[in-house]
Amino acid sequence: MSHVALLVNPAARQGRAASQVDRVLARLREHGVEPLVLDSSSADVAQAAAHHAVVAGVERIVAFGGDGIVHLATGAVAGTSTVLGIVAGGTGNDAAEALGLAGGSLEDRVDRSLKDPTAVDVITKVDDDGSLSRPSHAVTSCVAGFPAAVNVRAEAMRVPRGPSRYTVATLLGIPTMRPGLFRLVLDGKEREERAAVLVVANTGLFGGGMRICPDAVPDDGLLDVCLVGDVGRLDLLRSFGKVRTGAHLDHPDVSVHQAAEVRMEAIDADPLVRADGEPFGSMPCTLAARSGALWVAGATIRPPGRV
Repeated sequence: MSHVALLVNPAARQGRAASQVDRVLARLREHGVEPLVLDSSSADVAQAAAHHAVVAGVERIVAFGGDGIVHLATGAVAGTSTVLGIVAGGTGNDAAEALGLAGGSLEDRVDRSLKDPTAVDVITKVDDDGSLSRPSHAVTSCVAGFPAAVNVRAEAMRVPRGPSRYTVATLLGIPTMRPGLFRLVLDGKEREERAAVLVVANTGLFGGGMRICPDAVPDDGLLDVCLVGDVGRLDLLRSFGKVRTGAHLDHPDVSVHQAAEVRMEAIDADPLVRADGEPFGSMPCTLAARSGALWVAGATIRPPGRV
C-alpha cells in the first residue's frame, strides 16, 4: 500500500472539483508521491475506504474537496497517527480556512498537504453509554436550531453555487424560524435556554466563512458555545448580516460560553444536529473537546477574529 492515500469528493463545487483531480495527482507525483486513490463513489463507500486505509497503515490521507470530505476523512484518522492533508476545493472550506490552508493556487494547497503536521482538537460525540459514535468527530462546529435547518436546505439546493448558497438558504428559512428550548450542561453546570441558534464550535468559522465564534481556537481543549437567544425573525435577519464580521456578539441576546464538554437536549426544539455541514445524529448527545486528536499537515492555529 502507498504511504499516502487520496480521498476526493467528485461532487465538490457541483462537480467542478472532479476536473481538477488530475492536477492534484500530477502535483503529488512531482513530489515523488504515487497515492492510493480511494473509492469515493458514495459517502458510505468513501468512509469505509478511508477507515480501511488507516487500519492498513497508510501514513497520510489527503482529502480534496470541501468541509464534507474533511469531515469524512477526520472520522477515519482522528485519534490515530495518520496525518490528514487538506486540499481545499469545495463550496464550503471553513476547516481549511480556519487552519490556514485555503489560500494560494491548487498546487500550493497540494504542497501544504504534504508538510509536517500540527496537532489540533476535534469535537467528539459521546453516546449516553460512554461509547463513541460513528461518525463521531467534527473539525469546525456542531449546529442545532435554525442553522441546522439552513444547512439541510442549502445541501439540497442546486443553485446558486458557492458560499452564497448558504445566504439564500438562510433568507428562505427566516419566515418559518422559531426559537426552540434547549437544556445544556456545560462542564456539569446545567442551564435551559430558548434559542434560535445553538453552535458548539472548535474553530471560529461555519456556513461558508461566517465568524460565529471568532475567538475559538482548535488547540485549547475547549469548545466555544454560541447561543442566539429568543429573537424574532426580523432581529435574526439583522444579526445574520453581522455574523460575517463577528459583530453579532455585541447583540444583547447573543452569548458565548466555553466548556470542555457540552451535553445538549432538545426540550421543545428540533433535535437535529449537523457537524461540518454533514448529518451528525440528534439530541440528546454529549460533545467533548478531544485535545490534539487530529494531525493536520501544514496547519497554522490562529482565531479568525472580528473584521
